[in-house]
Amino acid sequence: MSGGRSDIVVVGAGPAGCVMARRLAEAGADVLLLEAGSVAASPRAGLLDVGPGSRVVSRHRATLGGASLDLPRGRTLGGSGAVNGGYCTPARPADLAEWGPDWPRRYAVGLARAAERLRPGLAPMGPVAARVAAAFPGRVSAIGQARRGGRRVTAFDAWDPAGAGVRVRTGARVRSLRWEGGRVAGRCDGVVLDDDEEIGAREVVLCAGAIGTAALLGASGIGPSSGHPVGHGVQEHPEVLLDLPAEVTTGPDPARGLPPLLSHVVRLRVSAEAEIEIRPYAVPLHHVIPGLEPVPHRIGIALMNPVGRGRIRDDGIVELADDPDDAAALAGAAALVADRLDLDGAVTPSTSQHLSGTARIGEVLDESGRVLGVGGLRVADAAALPALPRCGPYYTVLAVAEDLAARVIAERAW
Repeated sequence: MSGGRSDIVVVGAGPAGCVMARRLAEAGADVLLLEAGSVAASPRAGLLDVGPGSRVVSRHRATLGGASLDLPRGRTLGGSGAVNGGYCTPARPADLAEWGPDWPRRYAVGLARAAERLRPGLAPMGPVAARVAAAFPGRVSAIGQARRGGRRVTAFDAWDPAGAGVRVRTGARVRSLRWEGGRVAGRCDGVVLDDDEEIGAREVVLCAGAIGTAALLGASGIGPSSGHPVGHGVQEHPEVLLDLPAEVTTGPDPARGLPPLLSHVVRLRVSAEAEIEIRPYAVPLHHVIPGLEPVPHRIGIALMNPVGRGRIRDDGIVELADDPDDAAALAGAAALVADRLDLDGAVTPSTSQHLSGTARIGEVLDESGRVLGVGGLRVADAAALPALPRCGPYYTVLAVAEDLAARVIAERAW
């Protein structure tokens, strides 16, 4: 069954997909944006709708050493940016230099374009952040927030693909890529949906997220067997959580709505190798995640330059890196923070939900996001990041998508 043809099919209406779809439509391309989710996320700022009953996320199994974890990813217009904390911090020059000599300039241009659309603002420091900041004077940084008052601002809101003429379809789950003449890894000429509908395209741009994009590539024959190390060398910011004493615990002020979960962070270099980020979460997580069982109020300690690399297995399970050097660095950092804040030091292992690099530029993709050796196929989301920056990747994904969109336009790929 044929669903017609477009110049460009963008798979995934998350942050990168919204950027890519709008910019290409502005340049004159006929763009179809496909989103697997069919339920709209709540626009309430501060709400993280990733709990057990959420209808706007997909769930992926992960392992961290012997522990099993659940990785929720946004499955709605706006993608994970519609359900995450809206943490907007740009990558540092040192991070970008590792990507290649052209990337500092490319990133700066892309970030400027992204900032014009998203316009993140700052929030006042709450009591938990103030306590942590006082313990580490001079090391606190404010975090940009993707919100306007009590309303979350997603990439779908900010880039408004439909307003630029993009045709947006929800409930459209892509099962596989379509290959011209049936030759796998030859030229991609469209996509196949779960209901067998086929949609032709001159170019397909994958923006289904670090996990979703890797899964779609693998399901379509692009992986180690085709010479593309998809799903290997995956990066994440490992994190541990420290419980705060009851007298520090606070909840949201009903009159003001939900606060930003993370308005400030403290950045420390705890050794020659290890750089950490202390995250003074404003409230206990069950106050902002519907359906979550009550948990202690905690702060996070995340390792921002881990050496460990994970992978996505053939069965789809994400193996997060369980590197002994990373674990030792985190344990030392947690002990330092516990001592400085007079906490008991008991830690809960966690993850920052910053998975990236499942189809990296320089290994799976060229500098314009094209899959190496494959025609008509590009990747433009967190999967493409050459290396994970020492900050949350949300703002970086938007900046990189702006850059890659400009390259598609310059090439007039449709």
